[in-house]
Amino acid sequence: MRWSILGVGCLLVQACVAAPVTELKPQELAAFVARHDYVVVQMTSPDLNCGYCKGADDTFDRAAALPHEPKLVYARVQWKPWREIPDFGPLVRVYGVPEQYVFRNGKALGGTGGRPASVAGLLAQVDQVIADPPFLRPKQEPVAEKPAQPLSDAERASVKLGIRRDFLTAVSSACGRLFPAHKASYDGAVQSWGAANEAGLKQADMLMLTRSSRADALAMRPLAEEEKRTLQAWQTGKLGISQQGAPTMADCDKFYNNLAGLP
Repeated sequence: MRWSILGVGCLLVQACVAAPVTELKPQELAAFVARHDYVVVQMTSPDLNCGYCKGADDTFDRAAALPHEPKLVYARVQWKPWREIPDFGPLVRVYGVPEQYVFRNGKALGGTGGRPASVAGLLAQVDQVIADPPFLRPKQEPVAEKPAQPLSDAERASVKLGIRRDFLTAVSSACGRLFPAHKASYDGAVQSWGAANEAGLKQADMLMLTRSSRADALAMRPLAEEEKRTLQAWQTGKLGISQQGAPTMADCDKFYNNLAGLP
């Protein structure tokens, strides 16, 4: 952290005269930062609806009072309503306020992470941006994602079991909330079903761990849709339970009393 001994004294007693913070209009920012070596610019708003903006200017002003190497120039750009963020063109993209950006010779080096928690924290973040400018880091080439490996018939069956377990657990939870006196019965039915399908469910869990890429997730999506249709057909066609409206206690009881007959 590059503060002078005088700067540390200012921080402790907060009694130094603050360096001037130049108030700029949005359209003046590009020319201002181009005229100076290092500039720290606070983007904020006097709009009282911006809760995080309150007090941010005070912390910024106190940071401006501290001598620093390299020498920093401080400026502030404000607007309201706070949500109407100005377009600064190619200079910098502002996504929210308050935020502080560090510029060198007119080029944005990076931001300091939102509202400054303290003077010391703000200056430490400024030092970090200067030492390793995040906006100037070379862009990494995206890593090509491996295509999903096709599932065997046995793996497909296991994945569908895992999907079915999630569905049965969700329905048990919903029925249990509606009819608490029967919750233990519903949960017990799911546990018994799980015990009867333990081997397939273990394989499903292993597949979910080893096939966790986005491509794998997309490949498994049709299985989820297929299983959803199977369960809906069983529920309406075999059990006669309507999918319209909330289930009755009789519906929930019938559902979990017939799990052994799932197709």
